[in-house]
Amino acid sequence: MSDNSLRSGQRRRFIKSAGAATVALLAGCGGNESSESTAGDGEGGDSGASTGEQSNNITTLTVRHFVNDHIETFYEKHNPILKKEHGIKVDFETMGWGVARKKQNNSISTRTGPDVEEIASTWMPQQVNSDGWMDLEEAGVSMPTDKIYESPLQIGKFDGVRAGFPWFWGPRGHIYYKSLFEEAGIDGPPSTWDELANDASKYNKQAEKWEQEGYNTRYLFGIPGANNWAVVQYYMMLIWQNGGSVIDGSKPTFDSDAAVEALNFYKDLSTTHKASPQASVEWNGVARNNAFSSKRIASTWQGLRVANDIDAELGVGKPPAGPRGESSTFFGVNLIGIHPWTKKKSEAATFIEYLMQPAVNAELAKGSGFLPTIKSSFEQDAFQGELYQSFSEDVLNNTNAKTAPQVVGWGDVSGAIKGAVTKVLTKAATDSWSEGDTQKALQQAAMQAENALQG
Repeated sequence: MSDNSLRSGQRRRFIKSAGAATVALLAGCGGNESSESTAGDGEGGDSGASTGEQSNNITTLTVRHFVNDHIETFYEKHNPILKKEHGIKVDFETMGWGVARKKQNNSISTRTGPDVEEIASTWMPQQVNSDGWMDLEEAGVSMPTDKIYESPLQIGKFDGVRAGFPWFWGPRGHIYYKSLFEEAGIDGPPSTWDELANDASKYNKQAEKWEQEGYNTRYLFGIPGANNWAVVQYYMMLIWQNGGSVIDGSKPTFDSDAAVEALNFYKDLSTTHKASPQASVEWNGVARNNAFSSKRIASTWQGLRVANDIDAELGVGKPPAGPRGESSTFFGVNLIGIHPWTKKKSEAATFIEYLMQPAVNAELAKGSGFLPTIKSSFEQDAFQGELYQSFSEDVLNNTNAKTAPQVVGWGDVSGAIKGAVTKVLTKAATDSWSEGDTQKALQQAAMQAENALQG
C-alpha cells in the first residue's frame, strides 16, 4: 500500500486546538500481504527526535510507524486522552516498507530518531545485536505476559532482550463462503490435506452445474503463487502443517522429507487435485484476494483484512494438518519498542502500557484490519461478531501459530526459499516438472541458506 499524498519520512504533528485537529494522511499497514518488508532507498532528514518539546508538564514523545491507514484516526482520538491522563503528546511519523529498514538502521547507527518505533520481527535480531532496542522490562514497562497470546509474545524477545510489545497480529485462518460450501455439500473447512483434496473433487462437480447455469469456473481453494512476495510464508505454513521446520538452530531444514512433501502438495493444489485454478501459480496477493471476493475461489488462508471488505456470510476454521503434523498457520505481527537513546524512558514506558489496555488494543487492531494480542480484547464490542469469535476460538486457541524464524540473515534465507518454491510451482504449471525436481531445488536453496546463516 502507498500514500500518494505524503512522502515517506515526512513528519506531521497532531495538534489539538479550538476544537480542530491537524492530522497527517497516512496509509497502509505492516504484516499484511500488500506491503513487502524489504530494504529500499531511504530518505534523509531524521531530526534526532529524542529531545522533543516539554511545556506545562506535557512531554512530547516521538513515535515512528510503518504506514497504516488507521494511525491518523487512532491518534486523533487518543492523543487528547494521553495528554490529559498521562501528560504525553505523541508526535508521529510514518515510513513505507520500501524505505523502513534503511531508515531504522540509519537511526540505530547514528543513535538519533524517534523515542518509540515499530519493529519488524525478522529485522529484530540484527537490530538487537546493534543495541537498537531497550529491554522493555528494564525500561519500566509492566508486561502482562499472562494476558497476551503466547505466540506473538515470544516474538518480542530475542537473545534475552524483551525488545517489543506485540500490539496486533494477523494469523491466517481457513476463511470460506458458507453458502458455497453448503451448496456443494461440504461441511466446513477441511481438517487434513486429504480432506482438502477430497472436498475439491466434490466441489468441482458442483462447479460444473454452476457453469451450466452461466457462472464462470469456480474452485474450492486458492492461495498466492510465484508472483507473491509472501509465497515463502505459505510454504512455511505447509511445512509446519506437515511436522517440518524451516531452520534448526543455524541449520536450514526446509529441504527435509516433510518439507519436500509440503512443496509437492503446494504444486499439486492446482494440478493433481484441481483445488485451485491453474492460473493461481502466478497469483500475487491482490490476484488471490480478487478471486476470493468474486467467488472464483470459495476459500483461502487469510487474516480478517480481506474478510472485512466482503458483504457475505463467511466462516473460518483452522488450517488443515498434513500427514506428518498438525494444524499450523503463519502470522504476521507488529511490535513496538523503545530506542535506548531516548531521554524520555518513563513516558515511553507509560505510552506502551497504555497500548496494552484491552479497549485500546482492540480498537487499534480492529481499525488496522488485524487481531488484538491481549486476550481479553476479544470481549470488546468490536470483536463480538461470529467471525471474530470463531477466529479466536478455532484459530488462535487451537492452532500451532508461527512466524518467520528470527535469525540474522533471514532476508537471504527467505530469498533462497522463494527461488526454489517459485521454480517448482512454475515447472508444475508448465508441465515440465519431473520426479526429484522438488528435492533438488530445495537442497540447492538450503545450501545457499546455510552460507547466509554462517556468513
